[in-house]
Amino acid sequence: MAGVRQTPARFDRIAIFAGPRLRGPLSAREHQVLSERSDRAMATKDIVDAFSVLTLQTLLADQNQLPDIVGHVHGELLDFRFSGEVADQVFPHAGVHVVRRRSELVHRIKMAGVLLRLEYDAQLTGGDLSGIKAAHDAGQLIFSSSEHLLNGAAFLDVYVGPLMGAASPAMWNLYAAREFGIVVYSLGRFIVAAKGDAAEMLHFLPVRGSLESVPTPTVRPDACSTALDWWGAKLNNLFGVLTDPVTFTDQAGRYVPVKHLQAISTVEQLFKRITSLQAAHRDVTARRVLFFSVMDTLHRLTGRPLEKHCSLEFATETLERLHATIPTEAADVLMPAAERGVTALRRIQDGFYLARQFGRDEIDVVDNGTATGTLDLEAAASEYLEMLRNATHGFGSNRSRRVGLTNTLLAHHDGDVPHDIGFLGYLFLLDLLSQPEILKGALYRGGRL
Repeated sequence: MAGVRQTPARFDRIAIFAGPRLRGPLSAREHQVLSERSDRAMATKDIVDAFSVLTLQTLLADQNQLPDIVGHVHGELLDFRFSGEVADQVFPHAGVHVVRRRSELVHRIKMAGVLLRLEYDAQLTGGDLSGIKAAHDAGQLIFSSSEHLLNGAAFLDVYVGPLMGAASPAMWNLYAAREFGIVVYSLGRFIVAAKGDAAEMLHFLPVRGSLESVPTPTVRPDACSTALDWWGAKLNNLFGVLTDPVTFTDQAGRYVPVKHLQAISTVEQLFKRITSLQAAHRDVTARRVLFFSVMDTLHRLTGRPLEKHCSLEFATETLERLHATIPTEAADVLMPAAERGVTALRRIQDGFYLARQFGRDEIDVVDNGTATGTLDLEAAASEYLEMLRNATHGFGSNRSRRVGLTNTLLAHHDGDVPHDIGFLGYLFLLDLLSQPEILKGALYRGGRL
């Protein structure tokens, strides 16, 4: 709508696809909340309070006022100055973008839940509508099978979340969900988004966060717009796979609603957990657990196990392939976190302190005092992460063939795992978005259920 690549601004275009008016004027309570937040922003001069007001204005705007409100917010961003500064604009390349969600997308996703009820409701299948009529008359939703597991397409915020958090612990955008999708305000640069000291009382809990500073990259003026373009195009392709009934058939070619619903829920889970992983800058434990959950979900969606994804060779090849296909400007936003994930994987090898002290590039696997083999440090790092993943259920192994390996890894590694290892999951999300044909094959599974 506006920015480096769209001059003059075209805020009027928002009215064209905004759809039917779903809300009226602000309620008294909404007026009060907006006024309170505005007063707080004026008093504190804090950027978070200021941005909270701007997003709330966009969220609450009446439909016919939305183009003017969006234009106002964009103007505020262009005029923004940090406290005490009057010279330079902070966000001279700020832009406005709309990620539009077509109604057909929601219908196609909802179809799986509707047909699943038909399959499991014997009364309805038999033609007796009394049950759903009674539910309707009582104001209840009729077709709600797993509804809250796959509601991310309603506004698309779930599916754009990993893009918004791509620079964590820096940020480059604001967003507001609307009935047609989301309005994104790109800042045209990265800004530090995490405070070093406690920002709220919960931060006094004994939870360990990142112990290393993360540099804030510089991006080209049109990097944010190009990254949004890339992500939007790849999301479109992803939904093409996720909403194609042919993908979710059995070996006889019959559509299977529960297979479809499971796939959509799994993909939505992946996006949600990667966003939560990006937000867990202050919590090493939470990010690591989310990382292993993400890697398990990727196994389901790609057929590749964790040890494959945690192979430095494979991760490096994936990173290089993405650099070769993602536009340079978009890579300014999309790739730094992916690079940090691969760097963290490489550093896992440094934790094998015995090998380092003895100048070796491999470790001996010992079982009950007997050497049973060796592992080079790359394979050992992959196995170490596999062991930590299994340890989410408790350390030690009840699988006889892994007991010696598990004990050897615990003895050889110092246990220091870089906080950025979680971004390895983000790397493979980018890979999944860039190759939807791999996802299609993994979800079809040769017609297996």
